[in-house]
Parts: sequence; structure tokens; C-alpha cells
Amino acid sequence: MSSDADDRVDGVNDTAKTEDTGVQNGGNKKRKLKGGHIALIVIGALLVLILAAVLTVTLIFHRYMNKINYTHDPYDPFDTAEIPIDSLPPEYYDTPEEGTPTTIVITPPATTDPNYPVDPESTAIPETPTVPPTPTPTPEPTEEPYVAPLLMSDQVYNVLIIGSDSRDLSTFRGNSDVMIILSINKVTKKIWLTSFQRDTYLYVPGVGYNKLNCAYAYSGAKLLQRTLQENYSIVAPNYVIVTFDGFKDVIDALGGVELEITDKEAKYINGISTGGKYNLNGSQALDYSRIRYIDSDFARTQRQRNVLTVVINKLKAQSVSELTKTMDVLLPLLTTNIPKSELSSLILKAPEYSKYPVSQLRIPIDGTWKYDYKPKVTHIVRVTSFWDNYVAMRDKIYEGIDLEN
Repeated sequence: MSSDADDRVDGVNDTAKTEDTGVQNGGNKKRKLKGGHIALIVIGALLVLILAAVLTVTLIFHRYMNKINYTHDPYDPFDTAEIPIDSLPPEYYDTPEEGTPTTIVITPPATTDPNYPVDPESTAIPETPTVPPTPTPTPEPTEEPYVAPLLMSDQVYNVLIIGSDSRDLSTFRGNSDVMIILSINKVTKKIWLTSFQRDTYLYVPGVGYNKLNCAYAYSGAKLLQRTLQENYSIVAPNYVIVTFDGFKDVIDALGGVELEITDKEAKYINGISTGGKYNLNGSQALDYSRIRYIDSDFARTQRQRNVLTVVINKLKAQSVSELTKTMDVLLPLLTTNIPKSELSSLILKAPEYSKYPVSQLRIPIDGTWKYDYKPKVTHIVRVTSFWDNYVAMRDKIYEGIDLEN
């Protein structure tokens, strides 16, 4: 009896203590554990869903990355090692100038020499402007000549887009009829498309003076990258190559490109007889991009930029499902050296970059070139001021960037 009474008293006291202290009794503990199990199940389910989503994105990413043709050919702007030069047919050759330099130092032109660097017909390109003789001794300069820093920054992402006239890169790489650097300026939040004129007569390392588009024919993208760097001081470590046939397939995959065509241009585009606004298919867009006889090769580079601008804007406007279908067709047509880690970063930032406006630039700029003729090379464009072109790219593409640091 006393034992049962004590138990009841203890039970009452335990309950009272629980109420006084706020500590839950045994029954409440069971209910709390049950709720905890539910929370754990919910959290576990969420983790599984998140893991599945990450795994799905990773698989999709690798699926697309594996479609691209990788060359694994990194470009180091400070690497001066010789690049192997291929043997090409005689029509590609030009007699190298005597004393051709291995590097070109861009120095601001002297007031007495507005066309510096000197004409490539001379025997060498000096590292400082040539000053005409004067009757009195020239005073020693008070300041060191300004050596322009390379056009490169982690705030500007450059990709060299190469359009090869080859139908099959496995048999012959062809000439680079399209050379456009796509630049993403993260400071000004702008995208620049900069064309380089294919007939520009300049120094090709290891080859001598020749047209710019022969650099790719001689030794591929790496020699073209170095040629652009040594003549214009712009660094584009990454490249994307597409052939003519690949170009047509890309346009068709996008459903064509809508462009305003002139009466003169219409005569060179299959299936079009008069000017107007047309939605060009891949073959027609290629015809349009290659027109050069009605005006000049400068106008042709403008047409190439027009097509690329429309392509970029169409990609920016596509839904996820549309973009997925486009990537299935587009990626296998590309050859690139962009690392997969950088590609993944670009894909993740694509929504942000899609808001950037697209601007255009053509090199050489007006007032810095003239037409000329060279035996074996035929018609050329001779640059009269590399410095002015450097300044144009610096002030536009690298706007807001401190290149000195």
C-alpha cells in the first residue's frame, strides 16, 4: 500500500516538476521524436532532390561539352617559342623582307612621322620612330619611350572567331576568311565584335610579310593569335573555328537570319533577285557573308559582323528548350581550345551576358590604311598606323580598364 501511494505521490511530484520547469514528460518526448523523424525525412528528400538536380545538370553539361571538338592548344602571350610552319602551295608565298623582326614594339608616333610604324617595304621595323636629320644635334630624350601594354585583362574576355574556307578541317585547314574577336567587357558590360581585314599586309612570325589570312593557313590558330598580338598588341588566348559548311548548318539550326539586303547584294545571293528584308537560310547567309566584289573587303567584314550580331541576338532570345536543340546542332560544328571549366563559367553567366549590348569595330580603322599591290601576294591593304588602331581598340574594347596594372 505504502509503496503504491509513494509511486502515485512521486508521479504527481514528477508531473508538477515538469510543469514547473517546462521539461516535457515521457509522452511528449515520444511526440517530439515523431515530429523530428518527419523533419529528417523532409530534409533528406530535399537533399536527394538537390543532388539529383546537380547530377542532372552535370550530366547535361558533360553531354554537351563532349560534343565540341577540343584541340587542347593553350595560347601563352609571353611564349616566344617557334611555331612550326607548314609548306604551302606557291601562291601563298611571299619573299620575306630582310631583317624582319621577331617582335614588334608599338610606340606612339613622332610628330614628324605620322605613319609610324614604317612601311613594310623598308628593311626592318625599328623599335622607336625614325626622326629626320636636323642641322643641329638632337637633344637626348628626357623620358623613356612609352611601350604600350598588351591589350589583355581579366576584366575583358576575348575569343577569336575563325571562319575557315576549308570544307573539311581534317584534310586542309584553309584560309581564315573570317577573323573576329568577340570581347566581353565586364566593367562597361558591353560586347564588342572586332573584324580584322583578311588582306592586311603585315608581319607573320616565322613567315615574313604576307596577308593576315595566310597565318592560319601556315600554322593554324596559334600563329594567327601571335600575328594579331605582335602587330596590334591584342591578346586573344581562346579561339573557336567553324568551317563554311558548319556556318551554314549553324544558321539553319537557328531558323535563318533576318537581314536587309541591297539590290547589288541580291545579285550574289542564291534565290534572291531584288533588295529587301529577307530571312536568309544557311547557304544564303554564307553567300551574303562572302560578297566582296560590289564594294570592298571592308564591306564584307561588315556583312560578317551583321550576321554574327543577328546570331548572338537570336541565341540571347531563345528559351531553354530552343537553346538545347540549337546546342545539339551547333556544338559539334565547333573546334575550340577553351577549357571546359571556362565554358561552364560562360554558360552560367550567359543570362547576365545576354543583357549586354553588342557593338562593332573594324581593324584597320578609317584613315590608317591604303590599297597597294605586291607581286605574288596581289592586292593588299597596307596599314599606315598600327598605333592608331591600337588606340581605337584600347579606348573601345578596353574602356574602363587600367592596362598598366
